[in-house]
Amino acid sequence: MKNETIPRGLSFLAGAATGLALGLYLNSERGSALREQLVGHLDDLLQHFGESAQEQLDDLMATLNTVVERGLLQVADLQNNLEDTTDSIGDELEEVMEEAETNFENGMETARRRLLKKFAAAGLEPDVARKS
Repeated sequence: MKNETIPRGLSFLAGAATGLALGLYLNSERGSALREQLVGHLDDLLQHFGESAQEQLDDLMATLNTVVERGLLQVADLQNNLEDTTDSIGDELEEVMEEAETNFENGMETARRRLLKKFAAAGLEPDVARKS
């Protein structure tokens, strides 16, 4: 354990000494010029990052707008298809109901004629059959 502590301590002291030396240099007159130059570069760098971020944001917003527009178009298409399908189903149901009603009426008429024939064959009148 002692063997690990000494190199770590020396590394810490070397880092602290380097930081102290850099701090003293940057506070000197020659360091002041370097500081101003670094601040200028930092401002340029931040402005460049800001412009890049704005470009990326503009691209993202354009893409999102495109996606939303496409989604709305698809929703409109789906709604139109649903309305068409609903109308088609309604028309088909109406036709089926009309056909069923016609078949029912035809069946009732056929049954009435058969009954009248049976009454006639039995020698009964329909009014008499209804009364009994």
